[in-house]
Amino acid sequence: MLLTLQISALVLAALALLQTVLGFIIVSGSWVTWHGDTGYLAFVVSLVAAVSAFLWMRRSGNKGLFMHAVSMAVLFLVQIGLAEMDLKWAHVVLGVLLLVGSAALATLAYRKPGAVTEPVPAERLR
Repeated sequence: MLLTLQISALVLAALALLQTVLGFIIVSGSWVTWHGDTGYLAFVVSLVAAVSAFLWMRRSGNKGLFMHAVSMAVLFLVQIGLAEMDLKWAHVVLGVLLLVGSAALATLAYRKPGAVTEPVPAERLR
């Protein structure tokens, strides 16, 4: 589960960076569909990261990483809603925050994933 979390967090950070680049290109009037499709993909990857973080939290006890991953998924959903409502500047501001949050999630997943507690030996259960 940790490897899935780390990979999905890294892919999410890369997608957020790609979204930023595509957002700047959109200002010139092109690549709008690519930006939208990448946004939907980022939302799906954030869901994978959230589920992986939940499973990892159950093994390691790291609730902070789980909460960060879930909040990223919720914010990506809000971001899609802002885009659909055509609220440009709120969408842009949240996009910058999502870029920073996605990079932070990837950093946390690699640097402070939490420790797996050792299972209780069978001899102690008798």
